[in-house]
Amino acid sequence: MEYRFVPAQRSPETAPTLIILHGHGNYPPARAAYADWNVFNPLDNFGAEGFGSWWLGEGGARNTMDMFDAALEGALGSVSQTVESARLFFYGSSMGGFGALLHGPRVGALGVYANVPQVKLLNTTYSELGMKKFFSPIFSSDEGDEFNDLRNILAGVIQHPLYFICENRYGQERYLEEHCLSLIEFFNEKNINYHLEIIPTTGHNKNRRLSEVKKLFEQYCLHGDD
Repeated sequence: MEYRFVPAQRSPETAPTLIILHGHGNYPPARAAYADWNVFNPLDNFGAEGFGSWWLGEGGARNTMDMFDAALEGALGSVSQTVESARLFFYGSSMGGFGALLHGPRVGALGVYANVPQVKLLNTTYSELGMKKFFSPIFSSDEGDEFNDLRNILAGVIQHPLYFICENRYGQERYLEEHCLSLIEFFNEKNINYHLEIIPTTGHNKNRRLSEVKKLFEQYCLHGDD
């Protein structure tokens, strides 16, 4: 897995790490760099047409997840950190939001920011309106597996990060209901903490700058740090 890792300018061995997961398509690595944060930006250029495997893998295998783990371990090792000891934070939009919700809890992240994320892939309105050709190659059958619906995965998490969910009021058809609100209902049922923002606009676009997301993490997740 290709990635770009930019160490913090000050004390990278103890700095928190912002993990940026891109959305569906061919994206160059983000150019973000900060004095007090490490930045890790991996590339999921697998899946149909090389547009992404939703940070999962192909054909029912979880090879993208395995590559992500190896890349993250290597990047953190370059500044004498480990996955277990690092303070990790995720940002992702759309496919990247799915990936952030998937990987954040499993690597012990403190915060996860998911902008307009998918929560379920196959058997949704979003899938049937044109995305099924990209979702189907991820799984071994058209019914998917447990990873098709992130709520299946999140239900087994013992220690959750703080989730920041951002959605547009008028996006894709039934997208708000089937993804954002279904996730919030799940969070409420499980008494999982979250920050929800619904932007009063249309589209499936990025809503907050990385600098704004970083400030949210600092305010709500790192406010007790010196």
